[in-house]
Amino acid sequence: MRRSRICATVLVLALAAAGCANSDPTAGADEYPADEIRMVVTYAAGGPTDLGGRAVARHMEEKYGVPVVAENVEGASGGIGTAEVANSKPDGYTIAMTTASAVSRVPLIEDVGYTFEDLTPIGTVTVGPGMVYVPAGSPYQSGEDLFAAAKANPDTITVGTPGAQSPQHVELVRMKELYGVSFRIVPFEGESPAMTGLIGGNVDAVFGSNAQVSLAQVDEGKARVVAVGAAERLEYVPDAPTLVELGFPELTFGNSTFILAAPAETPAEIVASLESALQEALADPETVKVLGEERVAPEFIGSEELSGQMRAEVDQIGPILQKLFA
Repeated sequence: MRRSRICATVLVLALAAAGCANSDPTAGADEYPADEIRMVVTYAAGGPTDLGGRAVARHMEEKYGVPVVAENVEGASGGIGTAEVANSKPDGYTIAMTTASAVSRVPLIEDVGYTFEDLTPIGTVTVGPGMVYVPAGSPYQSGEDLFAAAKANPDTITVGTPGAQSPQHVELVRMKELYGVSFRIVPFEGESPAMTGLIGGNVDAVFGSNAQVSLAQVDEGKARVVAVGAAERLEYVPDAPTLVELGFPELTFGNSTFILAAPAETPAEIVASLESALQEALADPETVKVLGEERVAPEFIGSEELSGQMRAEVDQIGPILQKLFA
């Protein structure tokens, strides 16, 4: 009897030890990756987040020799998919292709089940300056025309955005608050659906980014860019003035940064591996061709630098967001 009790005790301790080992997020870091990686794309298929994520996933598959499966989990301006990743096991096998806004701004606006602290930025994939589009046949020939009409006729001109908590949506709310220019804002679940709405005549304008899906409409003569949210004019749309030039000096936050992120407490070795894989992907001409050369930052922005940038933005714009969306 005594021997049976001792054996039972040893077995329980052994199982407990095994359980602790399996719950350790650093377990297996040296062999990473040994299994399929799931990349949660937090916006709709066909948009810039989706196209960018799938391009990076293909390169990672080649590097790692394991499947990297991109899956669209859209909603709440990227918040639903980002929450899924934030609350997943921090072992590097579930990562997010999302936006800096979804990680840092959205949790400040509404309860989405995570905070900025629940995720670890891996690196920047692309940077998209905000751009205001109108259909080719729009009566608004310029940004001046569009904003003057909105000021004269509040809440009548419709403007689509990539989401209700997207940087572009927030800037339109701030435009009303600071300058009395009021649009009827129509949030979509991503930029691709927003541009479809624009070309289909469902909205008068779209405040999006320089996503290829959007610029393609310009190249095809179906849309025009009448303003940009960048600090300076963009050489590929040189005739489009900045919002600052148009009399909105404080509207400098309407730009999209697309990033890879992992759950907080993901082992540093795994974050470093994913960061390196992303950097290699962004140096690959085929990946850059899909992403769009104008969207890839000249210098790679890795985990530490990106985390610092996002933290600084949270500190700067956080109080503004909480006031606007209280």
